[in-house]
Amino acid sequence: MRLKFILLLFLFLVSCNLSYSQGSKFDKVFDETSKVLLSSNPEKALRNTAYLYEISANNTERIRASMLRATLLRQHGMRNEAVTALKRADSLAVLDKNYNLQARINGFLSTIYREYEIYSLGKVYLQRAIAVSKKIEDKNEMYKFQGTLSQEIAYYEMYNSNFSKAIHDLKAGKKKFELADSSIDKNFHIAVNDELIGKNYLSLQKIDSALVYFQKAEKELSESESSNSPLKGFIFNGFGNVYARTGDDKKALLNYQKAEEIAIASDFFTLKQELYASLMQFYKKTDYKKYIEYNELNLKLKKDEEDSRKSNTDDLIKTLREEQKNNQLKNDQSRIIIFLGCFIFIVLIIMLVYVFKRKKDYIKPEAVSGNNEVIEIEDLKPKQESSKEYMSEATESAILEKIQKLEESHFYLDKDISLNYVAVKLSINQRYLSYVINKNKSIDFAGYINELRIHYITDRLRNDNNFLKYKISFLADLCGFSSHSRFTTTFKKVTGVSPLTFITDLQEQRDEEKKDL
Repeated sequence: MRLKFILLLFLFLVSCNLSYSQGSKFDKVFDETSKVLLSSNPEKALRNTAYLYEISANNTERIRASMLRATLLRQHGMRNEAVTALKRADSLAVLDKNYNLQARINGFLSTIYREYEIYSLGKVYLQRAIAVSKKIEDKNEMYKFQGTLSQEIAYYEMYNSNFSKAIHDLKAGKKKFELADSSIDKNFHIAVNDELIGKNYLSLQKIDSALVYFQKAEKELSESESSNSPLKGFIFNGFGNVYARTGDDKKALLNYQKAEEIAIASDFFTLKQELYASLMQFYKKTDYKKYIEYNELNLKLKKDEEDSRKSNTDDLIKTLREEQKNNQLKNDQSRIIIFLGCFIFIVLIIMLVYVFKRKKDYIKPEAVSGNNEVIEIEDLKPKQESSKEYMSEATESAILEKIQKLEESHFYLDKDISLNYVAVKLSINQRYLSYVINKNKSIDFAGYINELRIHYITDRLRNDNNFLKYKISFLADLCGFSSHSRFTTTFKKVTGVSPLTFITDLQEQRDEEKKDL
């Protein structure tokens, strides 16, 4: 009996020691992956997330590993794989009734779908996150999460140009942060909120209110634990935009320069993107040379980011394939082990039965009866919606008139234009808008927008000689194209010639006209 007790105690101590060392190892690998490898070595980071999942001692660690994996995959544009990792994490969080992690996972899914403009699905996960967050028992964690969630809600409103609603949501989120205790950096979170509120006031042309909130954000950030965060660059960019709107170019330029110093030092892609867009807008009316300079910087930034992302994505895909092969190999080995185990078990059973029968002449088996209940689950399939749209001629004519009127505002020059944006602008159902464009323009929405852009730029080239001097990349950006190559391809498709040939022909025509005079 004593021997048995000593053996059990020994096994307990060994298991505790293993659990402790494994937990310590998990934290060490997790910190290294999230703080260093996530940006410096994404391929190794991806391998580490798989390893972290393997050594996880409990579901909380498995969820953390899956969320880290999703962060990495989202960072490199691998949305489907990121969603898969998050859904695996969500199933574990539901199993453990961990409402804090459930809320974070659903919020993350909402962000991914919003970034890829699948807004309807994004809002579904957003509502789930809101509902689950109310069940978080730790009030401090609940306030922190709901405050952060208000920013996600605001982004949806900003996309739909509901800037006043976005401000309302952000102010509600600010109150949540204020309710949290000092264990979180409240000043930093509130500074993020106020910087976003400032942006929304700018969009509403309420310059004075925007300035007040950028000033609040600057003060809160200076009093936070992250006073040197790149957020400071976004705030300076906000100040620059405010002063540019009021006509104080000197102050505007001073703040843009401060923002640029932070952007270069931090190499923060989103900050550079926002700042270059502001500087392009600033110089567009005053200094075309500077405008072209920042336009080219912006184009280079996008190209470098695309090249880097493509390179990293190729490496990650290669790593994922290797993981799949290794998993398949492990599964095959597991099947063999299970098969052998079952075979040995069956042999042992047969042997035991044989021995038992030898000891007893005959044992009549008792009849065992029971009710087997079969439950059939009906596969619910969503009803297919008809893709055709039916409307009266009057409705169709009214929509077409609205579209033609909107064309006069040159709305199509906006790079971020989308079917949803135009539908909201005209207060029209998206499917109706798409149907009318397809029927009356004999082209889809994207083709329609690109044709308008090309017609705009060819008109400017024909009627303004200055445009013949500009670079192709500048012309592409001016009429709303995000890349030089896309512009050239579309230009040739619409006009039948390349932009360079079109410009050369116009220049020759101008020269001939001068000779005739």
